[in-house]
Amino acid sequence: MTEETSFFKQKRDFLKNYEPFSLLSNNLLKKIVSKLQVQHYGVGQKICERGQKGNCLFIIHIGSVVETLTDSSGEEITVAVLREGGCFGTISLLTDEPYLATIKVKEDVELLVLYKNDIQELIQKNPVLSVYLSRVISMRMKTFFDFFEKEKIKIVEDLEDKIEKERKLDVINRVTQLFHLDEDISKILSMVVKEVNEEMKADACSIFLLDSVSNNLILEAAVGFDSRAIKKIRMRLDEGITGWVVRYNEPAALEHVHTDPRVKFFSEVHEERLSSLLSVPLGTKKDLIGAINIQTVDRRKYTYEDIRGLTILANHIALAIAHARLKKRIQITERESGKKDSKSLGFVGKGKYIDKINAFVNAMALIDEPVLINGEDGTGKIPMSKIIHYKGKRSKGPFVDVDCRDIDNDSWGEELFGYEKSSYVISCDDAFGKGTQDSASLGKSNVIEDVATRLGYLELADSGTIFLDHVDSLNQANQIKLLNYIQEGKFNRVNGSDHVFSNARIVASVSDRIASSIEHGKFDKNLYNILGKNFYQLKALRNQKRSIPMLTKHLLEKFSGELHKDVKNVSDDAMGRLMSYDWPGNVIELENVIRRAVYLAKGNTVTSEQIIFGIPSEEKKWSFNILSVNAIKGFIESKYYPQGIQILSIALLTMILCMLFMGNKDGLLNFANVFLWSTGLFGMYLITMLSGRSLCGVCPFAAAGDWIQRLKCFNLQIPVVFVVYGRYITIGMIFLIFWLEGVTIMPRSSILTAFLLISILSGAVISGLLYERRVWCRHVCPLGGLLGIYSLSSLTSLKANRSVCLNQCETQDCYLGTRSIKGCPMFLHPYGLESNRDCVLCMNCYKNCGHSSIKVNIQAPGSDIAGLSNRSLADSFLSLSLLGVLLVEYRSLLSIDSGLFQSLYNFTGINQTVLYTLIFIFVSAMPFVLIGLLDYVCSGFSFDNTKKRIADFGFAAIPLALMGHLAFYWDKLKANFWRLLEITNVYKSNRIASEGLITNQIGGISALELLFILAGFIGSIYVFYIISKKTSHILTKSTIACYFTVFAFFALLYISIL
Repeated sequence: MTEETSFFKQKRDFLKNYEPFSLLSNNLLKKIVSKLQVQHYGVGQKICERGQKGNCLFIIHIGSVVETLTDSSGEEITVAVLREGGCFGTISLLTDEPYLATIKVKEDVELLVLYKNDIQELIQKNPVLSVYLSRVISMRMKTFFDFFEKEKIKIVEDLEDKIEKERKLDVINRVTQLFHLDEDISKILSMVVKEVNEEMKADACSIFLLDSVSNNLILEAAVGFDSRAIKKIRMRLDEGITGWVVRYNEPAALEHVHTDPRVKFFSEVHEERLSSLLSVPLGTKKDLIGAINIQTVDRRKYTYEDIRGLTILANHIALAIAHARLKKRIQITERESGKKDSKSLGFVGKGKYIDKINAFVNAMALIDEPVLINGEDGTGKIPMSKIIHYKGKRSKGPFVDVDCRDIDNDSWGEELFGYEKSSYVISCDDAFGKGTQDSASLGKSNVIEDVATRLGYLELADSGTIFLDHVDSLNQANQIKLLNYIQEGKFNRVNGSDHVFSNARIVASVSDRIASSIEHGKFDKNLYNILGKNFYQLKALRNQKRSIPMLTKHLLEKFSGELHKDVKNVSDDAMGRLMSYDWPGNVIELENVIRRAVYLAKGNTVTSEQIIFGIPSEEKKWSFNILSVNAIKGFIESKYYPQGIQILSIALLTMILCMLFMGNKDGLLNFANVFLWSTGLFGMYLITMLSGRSLCGVCPFAAAGDWIQRLKCFNLQIPVVFVVYGRYITIGMIFLIFWLEGVTIMPRSSILTAFLLISILSGAVISGLLYERRVWCRHVCPLGGLLGIYSLSSLTSLKANRSVCLNQCETQDCYLGTRSIKGCPMFLHPYGLESNRDCVLCMNCYKNCGHSSIKVNIQAPGSDIAGLSNRSLADSFLSLSLLGVLLVEYRSLLSIDSGLFQSLYNFTGINQTVLYTLIFIFVSAMPFVLIGLLDYVCSGFSFDNTKKRIADFGFAAIPLALMGHLAFYWDKLKANFWRLLEITNVYKSNRIASEGLITNQIGGISALELLFILAGFIGSIYVFYIISKKTSHILTKSTIACYFTVFAFFALLYISIL
């Protein structure tokens, strides 16, 4: 027997001796053992600490541990001693609550450990496991509450006066017993503050609880105040005495509250008549949940006994609140997974389709025959089977869900039909081979006892319903066994000869390939006929979108209750996004999206930014995470990024503005102006090609807006026009900037350049003052919009590990931020990023992520374009127009100062501004119109699908446009090189020899411009190719030729003007 097999058998046999594992099937035990990991701890070591969240189930294999709590005096109290076979960590693991107690090693222990992801996978494939684990939770909770009742007397044992001790114990009893009432926790807290107010002889009492999402303190209960003053009170941790107490986890006792500068009357519950205040934190530093306050009308100097007494009560209240929350969470879980009220069961939605589903379900609930369901994953097959079960006469029986894809293809059916215990004899000859055993082993044989008899799913579902998902995945032997069971109601366990009877109703689902499987003999036709007698085809969510609003409303109510939030509405633009999405994951994906949106919502309404769709899974492509390089990782994690670079960029912007205003007004003689319009723009495009919108991450305009925001921000709601039409506004602003540059010949005027910079700066500052985060950068900024469209062909892209985000992250810190680092300034969630168009690489998400999900990949240019799930016609128009805009930029083919423009001006006699505007419109629209007409001709004079093709393939122009701008501004950089040297007096025109030498050196590099343009043309061809692979367009050779011809035409134009 190999070492691995020995380990497996040893651990399996060990688990079979202890509940709940002794109740599990051998097959399930085998799966559990395969996931186990072994850990060792020495005497005195802490395994778990109270207040921390856990992600493991621990099983004691050898040794023992103690479960302890610390009382208010710092003394450790033993709750329980756990020995071999004992489990701990279950409550924290399955309820997402922190550990209730600290676990320390009493004797050296060897632990068998199951991690959260493995347990979730096991429960998903074997739902019966959750039932047994819930028993562990019940036993641990009972142990804890028994201890809780027994140990109350210790909290006040240090009080010397016996009568006072009894009185305080009575108060504690009354307060804690309130939490055992079957009432809403808000009502219980209202009764608690009354008891505390009376006990502490105060005139007012209030309890603030910390909201883990917003980090704000919320008033949950108060007594003694004007009722109008205590509605919807929220305060930050830097506001008021209560905020100070929670922030620093220290009590505060004020004899005269009006003299303390920490009091803020606009947010903290306070009335002028109240003079004194005693505020005490609820809980310890690691699991702080809020604060409790008492106030009096008369000035009161709080004694040590007052502070200690309220602290004792606060600790007890904090523990009771934690227990009440845990109890509520368990009740919610049980209610969701338990049996439903048959009258309220049904599919949520609107229209004839939903009515037909509910009618079918009601009809199936009245009979007791097999049912067959077909539909994509996530369309509601499991909910439909559950509703049929709970509405029918079997509702009091078990419901067992089995995914047949998890049953091995060579299985004999032990998962479904069970396994019979047996003993058999194996000889040494059989075991080792006749030629290998030694003489001492001859004639010997071993008696091998097989695993104990275990029940299959059909027996577990007796008197109930079993749902066989993807039943067509069963091998043919198991199909025949299942057919016999449906016909006769009995079966034989694997390795058994006796008939086993079970009365389980069969509900099954099949894949869309069922017809082909039957035709090729892979699925038994008779079984299909029996199951398919009652058949229903479920539609994908994309084909019943009119049900989305009602489904969304239902899910909002569901998740608001689970997450203890009050989110009731979805904004119009958010609903628009939900309705326009195709939902490849169907209802399951909708649930994930709405749950995340409820978590992220700040008020009672879900906004568009909080609707984050998952990235469809796609084939793996080459990439390299630059954060795996220690030097880069260290710099990104340091305080110098991005804040340090932002400070430098602000200083540079200030210096440039001073030079523009105070220097030479002729732009051609102003160093800052010449530098900006040559070297600056070349560097901007080059950095964008290499690292996307990283310049926006350290942008001085955005940094100024952030600084203003820290000083004062009104936090107004983002205008709907920005959210809905922001992309069009940005595109319009981009064209406006290009037009102004050309019509005013801006590169020749230092003042106009300065005003352009100030206008962009003003937009960022005003946005920072009015709205949260960077609304200007996300929805309006023309510079950011231009870099955003070009960043689609960048070499780098920020991505998140979608699996980690879905399965491990529960805090969404990357979006919401933490106390030390803000969330994403661009309202983005890395989980839903398809491209880096709006990501500014500020790396806040990376610094906030506790699961190492964020990475910055070096990738093939254009990969982001191929990954876009929705390419709009407006963005395609911008991408194509950028090809033409280059022709009218300063010192280009058709700029106002060009010879060709002056010839047209002299010939037509039209006003220069009007003529330039007409030319600008013409060249901007020319690529789009040209491709449209050619596509129309190449498609046989048919506009069918032309619009969709242009919307997709127009993005292929981005690499050529970007590289064209790089070549153009490299040419400008060369042309302005001598001008910059002359302005700085480094170069004098009479230095002929030196000038000739340098000119020859620079002229020799002109091949770089050709290389840029050639790379852009090849890049556009490559992007066209990968888009064609990602889309379903049928392309003829002539259609492909028309796009390539346009790209080649503009590439040749660029070469001619350089």
